[in-house]
Amino acid sequence: MKKLLFMACLSYLLTGCTHVIFGAVLPELLAHYGRSYSDGGLLVFLQFGGFLLGVLSMPALSRRISRRSTLTSAFGLLFLAMVCIVLLPPWPLAVALTFLAGVAFGLVEASISTFVLMAAKDQQAMAFSKLEVFFGLGALIMPLVSSILIANDLWKYGFMLLGLSALATGFVWSKISLGEHDELLAHRADRSKQAVKPPSFTKSSLIFLVLFMIVFFLYVGMENTIVNFLPSIFIDHLNVSSSVSTLAVTAYWLAMVIGRVFAGVLAEKFTYFRYLIISFSAGLVTVLLWLFSSELWSSFAVVLLLGLFMSGMYAVALIYANQLLPGRTEQVTSTLIAAGGLGGSVIPLGVGWGMDHIQVGVSIWFVLIGMGLVLGIILYSRKSNTQAQVSTSNS
Repeated sequence: MKKLLFMACLSYLLTGCTHVIFGAVLPELLAHYGRSYSDGGLLVFLQFGGFLLGVLSMPALSRRISRRSTLTSAFGLLFLAMVCIVLLPPWPLAVALTFLAGVAFGLVEASISTFVLMAAKDQQAMAFSKLEVFFGLGALIMPLVSSILIANDLWKYGFMLLGLSALATGFVWSKISLGEHDELLAHRADRSKQAVKPPSFTKSSLIFLVLFMIVFFLYVGMENTIVNFLPSIFIDHLNVSSSVSTLAVTAYWLAMVIGRVFAGVLAEKFTYFRYLIISFSAGLVTVLLWLFSSELWSSFAVVLLLGLFMSGMYAVALIYANQLLPGRTEQVTSTLIAAGGLGGSVIPLGVGWGMDHIQVGVSIWFVLIGMGLVLGIILYSRKSNTQAQVSTSNS
């Protein structure tokens, strides 16, 4: 398990870097091509579209060509996209390569998530929280690396660095032996081993799946709203400089990384349901305090607390959903990650429109309402699941 977890964490570090690199070098990229920020928005949207395609196609690809082949092909695709972008090809090709990169890291993220959930068994929360720690580290490290490269007019080589890292990681995945977990990567494992087909979705299980799709849609939308609009909120509400406002995002990510170190242990101790209830309840109270925060120190305190409380929500909710919908790990995991990707793209667009046409505080109100809705869904899921179990035992 240690070897699998090491490779999974390394892969998640790489996906964390890939998620943020386009944003980190976007001004330089657009300046090189003489494009506007609307074109930058197109890049982000296509990257998200590719990510969705990669996540949703993972189960079918794993069944057809094996999980190992799917993962190594994804890293190869990421290498190809990144190395070609370094050459700064014509704009239409650059846009297509961005989409290709999105497909690649969507496949990687969904595949790794599934491997770990299947292999970890009784320690899923602890294992998955480690993945989230490394994803957060990647999201922290890449902007720092990019800023150094930008300062030396070498910004495009950030793509080369990621491309070569993807190639090396893919090569290791193609050769590595994981002992008892090799069957997870085996060639066409579901055909050659005649594995049991996942159970069909019943009416109640479909309702649970849709509810948790809403949870992931809202959660990732909230997280992206916070990350993208924190500087604007600080500037508008506190009249601070841009340099101070950007520190809020760094503080948020640092709190997220620190929180993820302990999230798995806490979730295993409290149970997944209680952990989620505590996290979302505490998050809800924190955002309420944010509405009344008018000082710089208190606003930073709110951001740090929010990062800590939100740090384990994604991983634990994914594991809890798989508990409620057993035997469908690949389908459930890829569907929920895709729902999160959709929310992470669509919701910030809507919130940004609201900030432009209503007021900047709309973003805080959205996070508050989102926390409340998700908390309600988690509470409902426990109540409905308990009723379903009672009904089954009585029949």
